[in-house]
Amino acid sequence: MTAFADLTETVARLGELTREITEHDSGAEVADEQIAEVLYAAARLFAAKTDRVGKIAWPIREDALTATETVVLVTALLDAADVNLFDMAIWYRRAE
Repeated sequence: MTAFADLTETVARLGELTREITEHDSGAEVADEQIAEVLYAAARLFAAKTDRVGKIAWPIREDALTATETVVLVTALLDAADVNLFDMAIWYRRAE
C-alpha cells in the first residue's frame, strides 16, 4: 500500500472516530497531545502542498466547521505561535 493510500485510509478512520467521540460528547477525554499531533500533521501537509503548488484555498467545505469551531482553532493556533491579530493581518496581506 502506498503512503497516499495509507493516508486516505487513516483520514477516513480519523473522521469516523471523531464523529463517534463528538456524538458521545467525549471530547474532554481525548488527550491534548493527540489533538495537537493531528493538528500538526494537517498543518504540515497543508504547508508542504502550498510550498510545492503555491497559495491554495483551504479545502474546507462550508458545513465542515462552525464559526465557533473555526475561531476556537484559530485563536489556539495564534496563541501557541505567540502571534497577535495585528501581526496576523500583516502576514495575511503579504501573501497576496
